[in-house]
Amino acid sequence: MFCTKCGYNAGTAKFCPKCGSPLNPQPAQETPVQPVQETPVQPVQETPVQPVQETPVQETPVQPQFGATQPQFGATQPQFGATQPQFGTAQPQFGTAQPQFGTVPPYTGDIPRYQPASQMPPQPKKKKKWPIVVAVIAALAAIIAVLGVIFVPKLKDSLSPDKHAKAAIKNLGSNFEQTVNNSIDNMSAVSISDKNEISGSIKIDTATFNNQKYSDYVKADTLSYNIQADASTQKIAGDVKLQSGSSVLLTVSFYSDGTNVYFKVPEFFSESFTVSLAQLTDSTNISIDSSLSDLSMYMSMFDSSSIDLYKEPIKAAAQCIAKGIDTFAEECEYNKAGELTYQTDNGEIKVTEYGVTVTKAALTNAVNTVIDELYADKSMSSYMSLLTMAGVSQTSLKTEFAELVEDMKPVKFNMYVDKDEEIVRVSINAKDYDASEEGIIAVSFIGKESKLNHVVFEAEADDTTMKYDIKSESNKCVVAFEMSQDKEYIKAGLECTNLGINSVKIDNMYINCDIDDAKFDVKLSVDSTQKEFSSLKYSSSNFANPINVNKITEAQSYTLQMELVQNINVLSKILSDKVYNQLIYGTSIN
Repeated sequence: MFCTKCGYNAGTAKFCPKCGSPLNPQPAQETPVQPVQETPVQPVQETPVQPVQETPVQETPVQPQFGATQPQFGATQPQFGATQPQFGTAQPQFGTAQPQFGTVPPYTGDIPRYQPASQMPPQPKKKKKWPIVVAVIAALAAIIAVLGVIFVPKLKDSLSPDKHAKAAIKNLGSNFEQTVNNSIDNMSAVSISDKNEISGSIKIDTATFNNQKYSDYVKADTLSYNIQADASTQKIAGDVKLQSGSSVLLTVSFYSDGTNVYFKVPEFFSESFTVSLAQLTDSTNISIDSSLSDLSMYMSMFDSSSIDLYKEPIKAAAQCIAKGIDTFAEECEYNKAGELTYQTDNGEIKVTEYGVTVTKAALTNAVNTVIDELYADKSMSSYMSLLTMAGVSQTSLKTEFAELVEDMKPVKFNMYVDKDEEIVRVSINAKDYDASEEGIIAVSFIGKESKLNHVVFEAEADDTTMKYDIKSESNKCVVAFEMSQDKEYIKAGLECTNLGINSVKIDNMYINCDIDDAKFDVKLSVDSTQKEFSSLKYSSSNFANPINVNKITEAQSYTLQMELVQNINVLSKILSDKVYNQLIYGTSIN
């Protein structure tokens, strides 16, 4: 028979040998039996069973008595709950002691034993729970320790007042490296030829000199040009035209073979002219052949094939400099001044102000880092070897720089950093060095898409102020310069539109000045296009039988004078009527 409480196979026993529950209990005669299921005996499996032989109930096992000694469940049955008997000394101990329910004295009735305790099969021990708890606590402690090692320094950095300042300077280094890399990649993707043709025009929109308008003197308002230059052969050819609107008033066509310059002005003369470059250099102090030679060298440096040779070393050098900037950021001293709102031309920017002190050690360590990185980089090894051959070593470079900054005093400046850890403004105040001085030098980075898209340089000392503003957005570029002292000033700038990789249009170029007795206001519009050409448009054969300007004969001079008189009316289209009448008839301009 199976026990209804614990499921143990008790055979023909009246009581379960395992949990002591009665099997086939007799109905109550005097007092209704309290349903056992309402107050179930706690299952033994919930509490680990201790082997009986380890904690015997009695020294001599008691044989269970069947029959007359069997307790009658009914009137004499103990009430479970507050009147539950204590199965202490008489009941075999099946595991740990039963919990004490209430305060009823222990029940000493004769409890039948069905089997000696020594003959009961040993019950398996259940593992104690405390080793698992200890292991969990130990694991948690280990995790906390690891997290402490990893994150506490980072948390300390995030709470550190100079964390954002350092990050901003380091971002400046990484941005510098990225800009160099992008520029080199873009340059290597574009092939720059020695043979370049530049076309464009310069138009005078407004020109006033001391309250005198440009149009009072000249009718022509546009200078157009088309110039071809072959830097490899030092040959150049082209046309320069003076126009009024779209009407061409005067043309100068020219060609140079590197030795002589040939030109002609067809509106005035039918003849062509020539002059040697040496003579032209002597009279103008401009070495044209040397300029073309330099141009050829510069063009070859920017050729895509040449750029590919220098790409990796240039990128490596930029990376070395960025690492030096990182060292500089770590070595500087910082003082957090507070939060403020910086007013700019692009609106308000929330920033944190820091006072930064550049020490001699900070600058020296930064430069030493760059030197070490340059010598350690394999891409730079050949260039560093050239320096070594020239007597310049890694050690000597450091020594020379240390001597250069030996007397350096700490340099202080203010730095403003936005929420993205980017530098918005850097300024140096003269009062930080001399309390009696007034003046400031500052540079602001206030671009919307990128901080470098709008850069403003400012300086102020005594009664002199200066501002240089560079703004680049989309395909537009604006450059403006202002400088003033007392009531005198000069303003200049230009607004450009990038029409393509080889085309630029200057929508407005201006200069406005009021210095001493000189007042002028000029506004120009310029466009320019560059492309590669296959062959020069002119050669020496296009200037047949040229007159040597330095060896002109009297006959040639007379012929030229006669042609000039015959074509003098060309000047009436170029010059204003007032100027033309004075030139021809000797009348006053006023």
